[in-house]
Amino acid sequence: MGTTADQSASVARRERNPRGQGDRLRNDVIAALARIVSDDERMRPVSVSLRELAREAGVTAPAIYAHFASVSEVAWAAAQAGFAQLVAAMDTADEQAADRSAADRLIAQAHAYCRFAVEQRGHFRLMFAVEPAVIGARLEDAAPPVREVLQRWQRAAARLREDGVTMTDTATAAMYLWSAVHGRLALTPLLTFAGEPSDVHQFVEQVVHEIIRVRHR
Repeated sequence: MGTTADQSASVARRERNPRGQGDRLRNDVIAALARIVSDDERMRPVSVSLRELAREAGVTAPAIYAHFASVSEVAWAAAQAGFAQLVAAMDTADEQAADRSAADRLIAQAHAYCRFAVEQRGHFRLMFAVEPAVIGARLEDAAPPVREVLQRWQRAAARLREDGVTMTDTATAAMYLWSAVHGRLALTPLLTFAGEPSDVHQFVEQVVHEIIRVRHR
């Protein structure tokens, strides 16, 4: 394979590392990747070709254009569908625990959130990886799905307050709950690799019970 003019110029621009600075190249490569990843124009939401997507769907690439202008648009549609499915899963869990305490209903919804993240991994990844601004989505289209999920956490927090759990701001409490559960899910692969306990469902229950214990003091 030949070297392009741009590649040759890039190689020419970089000087040989002076003796004793063997880590310089390694650090430069790390910094280069960080720059690329931070650039929305170079890091698209989904690195999948239209041809690959068509093959997976069992259709021709031109057929996709009847519904989507790009793979990014497909990713955004999948993200929106994922939010709708997640809300439905949390609502179902809440309804099934309707005769239980506010804490138990919150735990049930949080468990549903975690199950969705595992069972619908592709949707879940896209929901929190696709940036609406990058694909030109309008704010009025992007905000409602996120608000729907947030409202579930807010309602759960409000019920805790109705059950006597002291909190001055249910909106902040809801954000704390969502952040704790979602953050624990994000940490699971690293914690598993490090040999730490990785039972996210147990963590969910501990978080809720800790909130109640602290707030009832």
